[in-house]
Amino acid sequence: MSKSAIRRMNQLSFLNSKEEIEVGSKEDLPLPVEVLKKIDQDSPWVEKVFQGLTTIVYKIKIDGKYYALKKKREKILVQGVDGQTSFLNEIQRRKDFEGLEKTASELNEIIVETSYASLNHGFILLPWIRGQHISQLNKDIYENLFYSLYCMECNGFFEWDLSWGNMLLVNGSQIKLFDFGYTYLYNPLLEYNSLGKEKPVFHGVERFESRMLMTYLIDQEEKILEDKVLDEYKVEKEVALKYYIKKLRWLEEHRADDDIIAWTKGIIKLWEWGLRDNDSLKELYILESFRSYVVDVSADISGKSCSPMTIKKVNRVLELLNNEYDLLKENKGLFWDDELLSKQKLIDKYRRSKSRAEKYQLTTQSIIDV
Repeated sequence: MSKSAIRRMNQLSFLNSKEEIEVGSKEDLPLPVEVLKKIDQDSPWVEKVFQGLTTIVYKIKIDGKYYALKKKREKILVQGVDGQTSFLNEIQRRKDFEGLEKTASELNEIIVETSYASLNHGFILLPWIRGQHISQLNKDIYENLFYSLYCMECNGFFEWDLSWGNMLLVNGSQIKLFDFGYTYLYNPLLEYNSLGKEKPVFHGVERFESRMLMTYLIDQEEKILEDKVLDEYKVEKEVALKYYIKKLRWLEEHRADDDIIAWTKGIIKLWEWGLRDNDSLKELYILESFRSYVVDVSADISGKSCSPMTIKKVNRVLELLNNEYDLLKENKGLFWDDELLSKQKLIDKYRRSKSRAEKYQLTTQSIIDV
């Protein structure tokens, strides 16, 4: 049984047991638990409501102080076990963070602390952080985000959902992470990611590129010249390379498994090749954008939580298969058995994916859209 299958089985078993997990202290709550758990959009403390796919977040004001009250949806809009157990998973991670406050103080700088959380009461209370969702990307944001990923991963946390709605920008460029529904434990010295060694395509920077950067660059391509998009991509790649070199040193110092060292060196070598000249950069962008589109489309369809951006991405997959198939084939840009299929069979496959993405379109806005 795979590591992810074991985790899902254990989480479902925990939910069925009705056991409780609490983080923080009830004594510090601004209102009694029974009052907080009943708050809805019509409650007098609520100033704003953010609709998410797995939770609803209320901005509330109590005795002059602001809080974020995060409540589990009665009906989770993301299908599959990971979506259904995401609230439990977030509280588990926040419990882990609580235990690391003294030994991993760097995490305190990058995560929004928990005032109180209860699995059985179905809510998480956080201090309201004055910040904004990211709308533009730049070097400072890359620096802060990749530093945050470095800290998370070196402490054994792998974040899968680095999306626009799951982080805040504070004081101009500081990143604060506040959603951990898809953050799982792993051993960075022995595993590529929280799946173990099953799927080496996934790593921290890939998660950012698949969930955020490539989406951003699709929108940028509609507004500015292709060369400007490549310039933006180059900046991100340079910062990512710096942090992966730093992470490689950390892995070597802590005697990571040989496979992990070789895998990390392989990513670094690929990026160094891409950054050597403009032609190589264009080819790297094709390879990595195709990868990001494929994995994100697959995740959206698996969770039956597709959006218009899912359609844009699957259209890009089809476009790249039509125009860049040879490049993808020759440079190991095809994966998950796609490398075994002919060009036409791949096109047919992703046309079917597009039909499924159209079928699974969600109408509810995500938290970033509210």
